Amino acid sequence: MKTGNLSGTDAEHPASGVVKIEGDTVLLENVNITEAPDGRVILTKDLDQDSGVSLGKLQGFTGSHGYAIPDGTQTSDFNSLIIWCDQFKVPIGKVEF
Repeated sequence: MKTGNLSGTDAEHPASGVVKIEGDTVLLENVNITEAPDGRVILTKDLDQDSGVSLGKLQGFTGSHGYAIPDGTQTSDFNSLIIWCDQFKVPIGKVEF
């Protein structure tokens, strides 16, 4: 299991909560993320969204949510996760494990 604390990417995009990788699921627990259109959850290496694996659309900006990791994905290859606003092409949350 990997665990890390979610943080915002700048003063305009604060974020908090806990992110866990448990088996084939990413859990966002007690999150509070700045609202943005078209939020996505992306499992990344070194916070690089271009080479990451999309886990799908952000289910909500507050609370707790789970995201399935695609079959064949080696979680050991990833050390971070970002919450990405696809419309504006900016990160709105990040965590390093």
